[in-house]
Amino acid sequence: MRRALALAAATALLTGCAAAAYDGDGELLPPGELAPVAAKRADAVDVVVDTDLAPDDLLALGYLLRHPGVRVHAITVPTTGLVNCPVGIDLAYDLMTSVGVAPVPISCGDAPRGAHGIAFPRSWSYAAASDSGLTRVVGTWTETSPLAPGPLIGRLAAEHPGLQVVALGPATELAAMLATDPAAYARIARIVTMTGVVTGPPQDDTAGEWNAAADPDALAAVLAGPVPVTVVPNEVAPEGQPAGVRAPVVGGLGVLTPAPTPRFWDLATAGYLTEPTAGRTESGTWSVDLTGEPGRLTRTGEGPHQVVTHLDTERLDAAYAEVFAFEQ
Repeated sequence: MRRALALAAATALLTGCAAAAYDGDGELLPPGELAPVAAKRADAVDVVVDTDLAPDDLLALGYLLRHPGVRVHAITVPTTGLVNCPVGIDLAYDLMTSVGVAPVPISCGDAPRGAHGIAFPRSWSYAAASDSGLTRVVGTWTETSPLAPGPLIGRLAAEHPGLQVVALGPATELAAMLATDPAAYARIARIVTMTGVVTGPPQDDTAGEWNAAADPDALAAVLAGPVPVTVVPNEVAPEGQPAGVRAPVVGGLGVLTPAPTPRFWDLATAGYLTEPTAGRTESGTWSVDLTGEPGRLTRTGEGPHQVVTHLDTERLDAAYAEVFAFEQ
């Protein structure tokens, strides 16, 4: 999808081609370009990123794609999220081109939401699709996977033992995979997901947390399944743009848009994946509120799943700054 021309002009400022640009706090964003991507380490974690490609998802995806300790094998896009395909294909292509990485396959989901799911407000979806903060890249996408998300994740889990899924949107496709191919689903080593709310207030009058509320039945199924889940809930991500992403290209994501992102939840989730000692967790089993505050999580007993209760934002900022290093 072609971006609004005004936004393309605004985000182009981040590449150092024109006058200075400013972030959400009114501070000058540095000119220049992102440094070349570091080589992947031998012990890099194999992941699939399941995302609905909102601006903070894009920043998290860019971080994981560039991180030397993470090897992203594919991107999957649920149809129940904020942005779905075919718009999501363009956004993913724009992001990968902008942050200097080779494209990875993208798989578009079509599984429906469960009975209690709530669609994201249409105005939010339109804003995320048209006002991402990325410049539209003219080109042809050639890496679309012929496999649906579930079969693709299952194949990759067989090829890469220890594969983890970083889930940054509704759990729809993971729940569909669990229902249709439980043996393949069980090969996933871990799911790290931004979803739900535990001790904090609900996001608004409609949802406890929107990723969960978009398909709470799917989240409940995943939390009842055999794969360990680590949840980064709504309340642990600090408000505002992280200091570590005030860099060319990525510094405008979720900031230089008509609807700025209030928190960078998904980036915090990606940061926790790479810096697990920057967080504290509580383990247990968890229920999901389906109707009152959709997405509210309640601990019900001992169990294998973890909920992050605190993040060291200074340590995460340092990790972001290292990955998004730039040259002036």
